[in-house]
Amino acid sequence: MTKDLAVVLDCGATNIRAIIIDKTGKVIAKYAVNNNSRPDPINEEYTIWDLDEIIDKLSYCSQKVIELVDHKRIASIGISTFGVDGAFVNERGDLISPVISWKCARTIPVLNNIDNYFSKQDLLMKTGVGSFSFNTINKLIWYKENQEETINTAKYWLFISSLIGHQLTGEFYTDHTMAGTSQLCNLVSQDFDDEILNKIGLSRDLFPKMKYAGEQVGLLHAKGAQLLGLPENIPVKSIGHDTQFALFGAGVDLKNAVLSSGTWEILMVQAKEVYLKPELEQYGITVEFDPAKGFYNIGLQWMASANIEWVKNTFYSDLPEDKVYQVMIEDAMNSKLTEDIYSPKLQPDQDINISAQLTSSRGDIFKSCMQSISNQLKKAVSILEEVSNFKVDQITVVGGGAKNAYWNQLKANKTGLRIQTIQEKETTVLGASFFLFEESPEVIRENYKYDFSSFTPEELEVNA
Repeated sequence: MTKDLAVVLDCGATNIRAIIIDKTGKVIAKYAVNNNSRPDPINEEYTIWDLDEIIDKLSYCSQKVIELVDHKRIASIGISTFGVDGAFVNERGDLISPVISWKCARTIPVLNNIDNYFSKQDLLMKTGVGSFSFNTINKLIWYKENQEETINTAKYWLFISSLIGHQLTGEFYTDHTMAGTSQLCNLVSQDFDDEILNKIGLSRDLFPKMKYAGEQVGLLHAKGAQLLGLPENIPVKSIGHDTQFALFGAGVDLKNAVLSSGTWEILMVQAKEVYLKPELEQYGITVEFDPAKGFYNIGLQWMASANIEWVKNTFYSDLPEDKVYQVMIEDAMNSKLTEDIYSPKLQPDQDINISAQLTSSRGDIFKSCMQSISNQLKKAVSILEEVSNFKVDQITVVGGGAKNAYWNQLKANKTGLRIQTIQEKETTVLGASFFLFEESPEVIRENYKYDFSSFTPEELEVNA
């Protein structure tokens, strides 16, 4: 029988899902439940993930969808998760530490004092990863400074995708795309960096063998089969960090950038080379490992629709939710404003500034807000082109911001690039599934029929 189905187990920060998808990218069945972090029983001000709860929920979701298909059609299983989080395990794979959540406050002081070990700029240049408190390196330094006995008794550190994978196969491994989020890896070798590990007193042996996207990590064993409601010996393949597969599913390549547009906007490109400069650290740049070995995903992020929500709540609070955005867009389109009067909050440590006149309308303010965020996109494109040494031809927009036609047209006008929005809601699962069949993921993606809407630059705006 043809092996034309893949199972993607997706553990997100808000939802846990099991999805069956066929080789054409069609979702055959899916089931989802909420995911929630928990207070750490040791200190309720800290935040952790309950791995047993996650496994139970994945088991429940899987059994809901598996009963709807012929098991013999399943080619393989992949696990996608958020990045950076993980835990120490013993030689049996049992947890000897909690899975510290990326939301946890315990690592904030570590980042504030990271200069005790490295400068932020040195870390950026060596690893490509920007300085965020949730980075794996900060969790491991926290253990070094507070619970060193945990490190001394551990067999391995496993990222959360590998913790789940071990429960299904009994194998110890490191997903390559997860390692790329950790700030522990060398940008050139795309492997754990000995100098970084030595400075924080860790052994390379703590990190099991690296597995690359689509590479088999093991076979579903008896316990794993029982958990998922499947027969034994189905291949389990490496997937890992959800962002990388969302990008691949959205069509990122060496000419097409992808913009995830929501509360934050994150512009990412695929690149063969990276040319970083220390001063880029201030812009929140980060480089992660692309699913294709030896390639990179370079990204910049800034606060976007958070500014729109602020304008809405400050100047349009008199309108009902079902009409407010339509009115805001109409006001902006009718505005005659020619100069920007709104300075956006792009990073958490920045403030919003408005230089309005007595004659300025709320439509003027919203128009300027949208223009200023679109100008940030133009700046980000310029930075990423310099860092990756290639020219972006077009930008594919995914996420909530893709629904705003006015905003998408502004993006096209300000950047001078073609903007296309993608209608697929499951880009992470779609991208992951491309790596779970025998054919190359590039070939499968090439045959997928995307549903795009396009926005081209308006000549007047481009030349303005």
